[in-house]
Amino acid sequence: MRKNKLILSVLLLLSQAALNIIIAQVRPVPGDMISGIVISDRGGLSMVTVTERDAADRIVAHAVTDFEGKFYFKLVDSKDRIVINHVDYETVDIPVGQAYLRIKMKLKVTHYPDSTAFPIPLREAAGAVDTIDMSLFEYFI
Repeated sequence: MRKNKLILSVLLLLSQAALNIIIAQVRPVPGDMISGIVISDRGGLSMVTVTERDAADRIVAHAVTDFEGKFYFKLVDSKDRIVINHVDYETVDIPVGQAYLRIKMKLKVTHYPDSTAFPIPLREAAGAVDTIDMSLFEYFI
């Protein structure tokens, strides 16, 4: 009897694990929570904007990552797409496919055009000299 309970318990745990895997692969529906983490080579990224955008590119839901790079928001429509944006990193645009997202961002390489530097002279001569004649102020005393 004890052996049957043990086997039943193990089967129940395995079926629960299989059910969690199947549920995780199902496309989220409107009203589900979308959560995840945004990382880079240095770890979790904070202050990253995560937005849900519709077909007309309007923002319908959004979140900002915390200090560990984690975010969550409620999904409005499963046909929309998720856009992840940060100033120093390339923008990521993905369709809604999972309820949990793990996004790795690439550093944006910015090339600035060559500029010409003009040297500043070490010693500049000032041509303005001013003198005050104190005799002009004697009348006001």
